[in-house]
Order: sequence, then structure tokens, then C-alpha cells
Amino acid sequence: MPSRHFSEQELAAVELDRAADHAAAAVETKLPVARVEDVGAGAVPARLYVPEGARDALLYLHGGGFVMGDLVSHDGFARRLAARTGWAVLMPRYRLAPEHAWPAADEDCAAAADWLAGEGFARLVVVGDSAGSALAIGEVLRHPDRYVAQVQVYPFVDPSGQSYDATPSGPGVALDLPVERCAMFWRMYLQGADPALDPALQVLDRPSLVGQPPALVQLAGLDVLTATGRRYADRLAADGVPVRTVVYPGVQHGFWRRTDTEQAGAALGDVAAFLTTL
Repeated sequence: MPSRHFSEQELAAVELDRAADHAAAAVETKLPVARVEDVGAGAVPARLYVPEGARDALLYLHGGGFVMGDLVSHDGFARRLAARTGWAVLMPRYRLAPEHAWPAADEDCAAAADWLAGEGFARLVVVGDSAGSALAIGEVLRHPDRYVAQVQVYPFVDPSGQSYDATPSGPGVALDLPVERCAMFWRMYLQGADPALDPALQVLDRPSLVGQPPALVQLAGLDVLTATGRRYADRLAADGVPVRTVVYPGVQHGFWRRTDTEQAGAALGDVAAFLTTL
């Protein structure tokens, strides 16, 4: 990892978080999917999950603050997403910060998306959670006509943090994702780059979102990013984009891929129901 930008404590914390993600994945129940294949999506390593009879595909861009997450940590969730929706799922292993600064992750996701678009699926939907949502927003901004819909889960955009709610559950409550951690993730990802160079990161201030695909926006009730996600949904709606926003009460950031809360199952069910309306 590049040490010139970050303290030893920050770099050690990232390694501990990555190890914890892999340890949790090792004991996670993995649902069977008819076909699971490691592929080269362009030049990007990726994993393709294809349920029996799937004709349509989701491009799933995982979260993790741009510094965590891979084909190991998110394998169980990608399987649940494919099994619950009946759609194929492509999950690319995009390059992570701080080893690889912006725009490496965005470039990898774009390359994987181009590969998926050539695989002959009838319909495509882009799905992203947290940092993955920022990458997914970048993809729909590049190719609004490629996707019949988008699913954005607590979007991690706005590096300035001005749209964040620092105390969504009131003062004194420990948050899984405090604003200080958000700031660290942004420093590791951008490493001095101007966020204005990435339209997805400034999407809340974009002059127009007319023509974007219909959206399902899912938010956690106890999350600094809930206000940000609401602003994104409101911007879409104001520009005539069909959007459904669901806030899941009593859960914090990251609940979406957990297996120990009913809200996670409800959120996956809502994604499946949303897909049936397209």
C-alpha cells in the first residue's frame, strides 16, 4: 500500500477490515446457483452467477468504501441476489484503494459493464451498494440507454460530505459508518484527485438527470448517507425519472448484505419485486 498518504494505523485498519470480511465469508452459508463461473470481463476478473433459465442480468458493483470487498467477501451475497431475483449476476473484482486510486475502480467497472453488454442477455440492470452505488451511478450516467433500471443502495457520493447527516440516530449513538470513516475512504480513493472530474461523485449537483433509467433507492434508517440517498432520489424524480425510495428502519449502513436481520431479506425481496415491474 502507498504509505506516503496515510498513517500506519489507517493502513493497518484496512488490512484488519479486509481480513474480517474474509473470515466472515468463510463461515457464511452459500446458496447454490445453477452456474457459477469465474470470467475475464474484458481485462477485469469477475464472477458470473447464472440461475436456471436466466435471460436477464444484473451488473452488481459491491460496496466497501472503495477499499474493501472482493469475490470472496461478497460471494455469498451475490449468490443470494441471483437466487432471489432469478437474474444472472456479474460481480467484477475492481481494483481497490489505496493501492489503486481513482479512477481505477471506475475504469474496471466500465470495462466489466461493456463485456456484460456483449453477452446476449435480454435486459440489464445495474446494482450498487455504498461505494458500489457511486460506481453504478457512474455507469448509468455513461450509458443511460444500456440499462432498463438501476438499484442504488445508500449511495456513497458527495466527497464533500455536505449532504451527510452526522447524527442520524441522535447524539451519542455509535455508528457503523461515522463521517470520519467516510472522509478516510474518500482520501484513500481520490488521493488528491479533483472529485469534479468524476460526474458520479457530483451527481447531486448535476444540472440534469433527465433520461436516466428508473430507479429503486434503498436506504438504512440509521445511516449518515440516508439524507444523501434521499437527495439523489429527489433529483431523479424532479427530472421525471420513475423512482421508488424505501428506508428500512432500525438498521445501519451495511445491513443490505447481512444475514442476521429481517430487513436485509425484505430489501432483497423488494429488489426482486422491482425487477418484475420492468
